[in-house]
Amino acid sequence: MMIYVGNISYLMTAEELKELFAPYGNVVSVKIIADKVSGKSKGYGFVEMENDADGLKAIGALNDSPVKGRNIKVNNAFRKNDTKPAV
Repeated sequence: MMIYVGNISYLMTAEELKELFAPYGNVVSVKIIADKVSGKSKGYGFVEMENDADGLKAIGALNDSPVKGRNIKVNNAFRKNDTKPAV
């Protein structure tokens, strides 16, 4: 399951994001989106969990929770060709 994580600290690393999600299941990949020119974080990223059940647990536990001074937004990320989120 692919999960969108928004409003993350600009200083947060991919490793820290992975550690945040690890208690909820196996994290397959983590990507923090960076500006192409400056290379600085844009404040959001994506976490891929091994299965939907673990992803839904993480979303429920982490959405709107404070991380590094910011309340992160966590929800199901759907791909451009999807019309609705996969459950």
